[in-house]
Amino acid sequence: MDDVRIALESAERGRELIDQICLVYDEVFSAPPFYWRDDESDLHRQRLESLLHGETFGLATAMSRKGLVGFAYGFTLAADTQRWTRLRGEVDEETTCEWPGRTFLLFDYAVLSENRGRGIGKALHDLLLSSRTEERATLTVQPTAVDTKRLYERWGWRMVGQMEGGPNAAAPLFDCYVRDRLDDLRREASSRVRR
Repeated sequence: MDDVRIALESAERGRELIDQICLVYDEVFSAPPFYWRDDESDLHRQRLESLLHGETFGLATAMSRKGLVGFAYGFTLAADTQRWTRLRGEVDEETTCEWPGRTFLLFDYAVLSENRGRGIGKALHDLLLSSRTEERATLTVQPTAVDTKRLYERWGWRMVGQMEGGPNAAAPLFDCYVRDRLDDLRREASSRVRR
C-alpha cells in the first residue's frame, strides 16, 4: 500500500474526480457477483452528482500514481428518512429510529480488483467512518456479494434485514447492515495518530 495515498476529500474535490469515481464504480460493480442493469452507469453518475451537493457528504479516496484505485462516500441520514420503511420483515424500533445526526449512510464503496488484499479497502472504510460525528453507520450490499458481506461482518457490521432497492437503485434487493458505535473507530484512529 506504500504507493497508494488514502485521504479525506471535499465535495469540490469529489466533483473534480467524478469521472474517475464513475470509472472505478463501473469496473467494480459491472462484474460478478454484482447485479448490473443496462442503465446503471448513468444512474450512478446521477446519484453521485446529487450527493455531491449535500451538506453532509463525506468522501475518502485511494490514489496511486496511475489515478484513483478506490473510494468510499456517503452522507448523514435525515431524521425523517424513509430508508427504514423499505426493510422487509420485523425490525426492532431501536434500529429504525432516527434523529438528527444519528446515522451515516456509507452509500458507495469500491476498490479496483487488482488493488484488493492490500489493506486499501479497510483504510478507506476506517478513515471515512472515523472522520464522521454520527454515532452509527448503515450500508447495503447485494445479496450475491457473499465475500463482501463476510468482510463487513469481520469489521463489526451486523445485518438487520433485506431492503427493496426501488426503481432507480443498483439492484432490486439489498442486504442492509448497521455498524454501531463509530466512536470505537474514532478512538482507534486517534490512538494511531498519537503513536
